[in-house]
Amino acid sequence: MKQFPFQFKIISTAIATLCMTGSVQAGGFALNEQNASGAGVAYAGKAAIGEDASAAWFNPASMSRLKERQVVLGGHYIDLNGEVNNEGSTAAPGRPLGSSTGEFGDEGYIPNFHLVIPFNDRINFGLSVATPFGLKTDFQPNWYGRFQGVTSDIKSVNINPSASYKVNEQWSVGAGVSAQKLDAKLSSQINYAPFGGTEGLTTIAGDGWGYGFNLGVMGQVTPATRVGVAYRSSIEQDLEGNVTFENVAPAVAGLFANSELTSKIRLPASLAISSVTELTPKWQLLTDATWTEWSTIQKLDFQRQNAPAGAAPLTVQDYEWKNSWRFAVGGIYKYSDTINLKAGMAYDITPVPDERRKVRLPDEDRITFAVGSQYKFDKATTFDVAFQYVMPNKAKIDSTEGNPAAGQQTRVLGTAEGDAFIISGQVSYKF
Repeated sequence: MKQFPFQFKIISTAIATLCMTGSVQAGGFALNEQNASGAGVAYAGKAAIGEDASAAWFNPASMSRLKERQVVLGGHYIDLNGEVNNEGSTAAPGRPLGSSTGEFGDEGYIPNFHLVIPFNDRINFGLSVATPFGLKTDFQPNWYGRFQGVTSDIKSVNINPSASYKVNEQWSVGAGVSAQKLDAKLSSQINYAPFGGTEGLTTIAGDGWGYGFNLGVMGQVTPATRVGVAYRSSIEQDLEGNVTFENVAPAVAGLFANSELTSKIRLPASLAISSVTELTPKWQLLTDATWTEWSTIQKLDFQRQNAPAGAAPLTVQDYEWKNSWRFAVGGIYKYSDTINLKAGMAYDITPVPDERRKVRLPDEDRITFAVGSQYKFDKATTFDVAFQYVMPNKAKIDSTEGNPAAGQQTRVLGTAEGDAFIISGQVSYKF
């Protein structure tokens, strides 16, 4: 039987789908928003600053700078606005092209929690609960690219206990382990016109757990400059889920039958190199370069489980992502004993090759501008607020999907453009 590459993406692709929201924050589908104190400098210096308990996530070695027990509670509101402008797309056989408005975007919320507890003068323990991948995008169900994607909803939770060891007054090391839960839900339309029907919605949903580790080192290389290097391992996710079909044409009920599914995806490793330099008693300069191993996303497969006899097999998707870099620079100005002012800028390089850019992933290089402030309310309590504006480059899309022999082929030809606003806040409390 011929494979019918009808319009659904494997859960792995659903993860990548988040890039339409996540891509305006970090390359690929990673999210930097794990604290608000770093958001104000566009996460420059993140592996070296050790400013609060969120150090447990960004570089466990930098926890050694904390001398008291501390908890951090933070949250981020993200508003993505974007659209894919039609520049000659073709309709599915037997169906109208649909709405020429390819608006996408949604609102998202990212919470995070961090805790650091000193054990003695050399050893600190930490715990982070973070959201390294996530958010949501929505197209209208009648838009012209609906057969290549409508809705994507990705959620992740990473539980990361860690420890640091202060080797001497200049150097510290740290390590942690991660347990990561991943949930994905994705929908798109299917064309039943060649089989005597119209069209209907197909939805893939799945989840799984994966495990990894992180390592870090931090050193005071000069009296004024501190550096940090943090490595986070790849995590292989074994996902289980199901696919469902609505409004199926009776003639192909066996082909488009609901079933269980499985898939594997290896989420990328990353390496961050950061510095913090005391320029004057009032000014700090922060830098960061982060490499991410996006080449783990190459060819993705999704297998039906317990499918009825005659059900169409799923197709392998080729992505061929490449490794990428993110660069950031920022500054902190000590306005007073209680107020710090922050600003920063970052440049993200997309891991997505131009020829592999999908409707669900119109990812391109982007620039982030950030400002923030920190207010020390008293000896125990500190508040941080930050604002980021993310400006991606326009992304050209020329995506053809579906088997023409099965009447499923569609082509989306257009340009994606948009921006995002991120508002972050957190409270840090020593106890």
